Amino acid sequence: MTIVKFGLVAIGVIACLLIIGGPNMNNSTLQERVEFRDGGQMGLAINYTVFVIIATTAAVLIFFLIGLITNRKKTLLSIIGVLAAWVLYLIIWVMGTSDTNATLNLAESVQVEQGTIDTVTAGLYTAIIGVVVAGLAWILSPLMGRFRK
Repeated sequence: MTIVKFGLVAIGVIACLLIIGGPNMNNSTLQERVEFRDGGQMGLAINYTVFVIIATTAAVLIFFLIGLITNRKKTLLSIIGVLAAWVLYLIIWVMGTSDTNATLNLAESVQVEQGTIDTVTAGLYTAIIGVVVAGLAWILSPLMGRFRK
């Protein structure tokens, strides 16, 4: 298993280095950009990323399936937690954000759509809320045990 982990990391690092070593988008011609975008370096990075996402999703689903078979109660609580985080993300995403390209001080060459800003903001807020809740649970769990007694 260690060999597989190191192999996957090595392929990922090589793909990143190939992307980083590509043409400079500020100083390259349109032809160089198109060749790079349609070339093997970008193809390797994209296909590898898709492979890792699919493999990870399959591993999570298998993990939950095995968990449902072996330890139904804890696995159902884990699934409820994942669904709660997803619902929280969707609520924050639907609320949107007041951030725009102008308020983020993005350069003219780096303008993004408002939907992208909303999606990233919702993900950041969801992660921050998760970290805060986990931190509070870690800090308050010994106190809660004392209050029960």
